[in-house]
Amino acid sequence: MISRNFVQQSLKTLAPAVFLMICCSGVALAQSQSEAQESGQVAQSIAFKNTSLKVAIETVGKQMRLNVVFDEGVKDSEKLTLELKDVTFEQALKIFLVAKRLQARIIEEKTIIVFPDNETNRQRYAQYELWPAKFESDK
Repeated sequence: MISRNFVQQSLKTLAPAVFLMICCSGVALAQSQSEAQESGQVAQSIAFKNTSLKVAIETVGKQMRLNVVFDEGVKDSEKLTLELKDVTFEQALKIFLVAKRLQARIIEEKTIIVFPDNETNRQRYAQYELWPAKFESDK
């Protein structure tokens, strides 16, 4: 028999991810369809309430078709609460990283590693390119 605590814990864990999927299913009207198709990015409304930081980053990473690996310094107990409107998934992930003083680097195609942004870790992961990658047109 399933205990009441198990059900409550499961709901606490799954509710934020389900909420994000519901929020992300509706396309924000800030961009026209032609702009969204041209840029390959669609503006979304994204909200997390007292959600595990790792779950939030993984969920947005999946939407971007990114595999996300976490350094041991990123704690699962870290929580995230925020509401973003008219942002792309890339913008949302950048905001998560800045808000929680994290950095991401590309360790292989479509895979990033997320780590606490400090001098030791910047040196440790220096051989990998920063995420998001800077393109010539961005410079």
